[in-house]
Amino acid sequence: MWLSAARGWTPSTLLGPRGGSRYGRLARATLLAVTLGAVLLVLIDFVLAPITGHFSGAFDDFGPILAAGHAANSGADPYAMFLANWRTNMAANLGFDYLPIVATLARPLAALPQPVAQMLWLWWIVGCTVAASVLTARSVLPAGWPRTAIGVAAGVLFAPALYNLWHGQMNAVVLLSLAVALRAWIRGDEVTCGVALGLGGVAKLAPAALLLLLLTRRWWRGAAAGGGVAVLALVGGILSLGMQRTVEWVTQVLPALQRADGWYFNQSLGGLISRLADHSVWHVQPSLPWLQVVVTATSAACLLAAAGMVRVRDADPDRRALEFSAAVVAMVLAGSVAWWDDYSSLLIPLMVIAGMAARGRAGRPVVLAGGALFLAAGVAYPALLGLGGGGWLPSTHGSAWWWPALQLDSLPAIAAAVVLGTLLVALGRRHRTLSPAGRAVASTA
Repeated sequence: MWLSAARGWTPSTLLGPRGGSRYGRLARATLLAVTLGAVLLVLIDFVLAPITGHFSGAFDDFGPILAAGHAANSGADPYAMFLANWRTNMAANLGFDYLPIVATLARPLAALPQPVAQMLWLWWIVGCTVAASVLTARSVLPAGWPRTAIGVAAGVLFAPALYNLWHGQMNAVVLLSLAVALRAWIRGDEVTCGVALGLGGVAKLAPAALLLLLLTRRWWRGAAAGGGVAVLALVGGILSLGMQRTVEWVTQVLPALQRADGWYFNQSLGGLISRLADHSVWHVQPSLPWLQVVVTATSAACLLAAAGMVRVRDADPDRRALEFSAAVVAMVLAGSVAWWDDYSSLLIPLMVIAGMAARGRAGRPVVLAGGALFLAAGVAYPALLGLGGGGWLPSTHGSAWWWPALQLDSLPAIAAAVVLGTLLVALGRRHRTLSPAGRAVASTA
């Protein structure tokens, strides 16, 4: 059955418009303090620090993008470093591997002094992160809650999302595209949903896989709009950089990214499976055909299972939000490579689960799995890295602790897989429509 409220108070009584009790006032005051702290963090570390030249973050992801912009400006090959290194190096730090159009879009930034380009990029991804989190909060949390404040705090303080800001990652753009697509998915705006997923697929390929949801829902115009964005991106890359760069990306870069990779920062389902087999964890190893088949089949099964839960019609907003949440988790797990910072996208299903729990419409397994994912990806894993796990894990290589340590490193991926399983089970249960507006009450869970 739906999760029952605890005696005496619920999240809605604390944060809702009637939260006038002592505990309610304390909860709102705490949220206000956390939100103000998040705003202060943004102003000091991401606005004032770069202006004064004291920003201490790195630009791991933006560096290759900026280098690709320089290559595009000079007529060089933006994929030269990638193509020279991918056979002997792990997937991390191979160089530029995005669509050619991204190199073209980086050309104006590459024409600027590097500190200015980095500062503008930093402000862009900060804006994307906060906008995405606020938009998601306002789409799925109860209307009486201070949703904007929660969105600001969650977007800035969720560890994978915050990591993206310190390291200049493209994931912030993906998060915004998914937030826009979620809102459109719930509201029935198929074209906006398709365009948002298409644009997200230009930033990173993964969101384009969610166009499968639109096909399942028979949103032909939305799927066509998303596919059209992808086609325009390919054509734009051809027109700006020439056919050769697009052929390189399709025939050499993209296949290289699909190999089974168990590197210990890879939190995809394929990474988890590869670590179980102790394959390509520390260095590139010869491809194992059976492992590649297992990884590819499992990843495809995740996406197909999530798409298979989509109802064509007669679904209430909560179910739509759960459908999209399951697809986002499947998207992250299905990628051949998903670094821990890619888990910033899981801010969306976590907020969906929180909103449904507050309304008493989330089953206990879903809530517990969501809490475990938050703790694993948002607390335990960054703590492990902060305490030297990134160096401790390689130091166990060759010892009896190596294989157990690898599985400990898979904690976020394991938690995400559990969330996906509970969401699919919850969606698979029968729902009874109570009104033409699609308001439904779920059966027992």
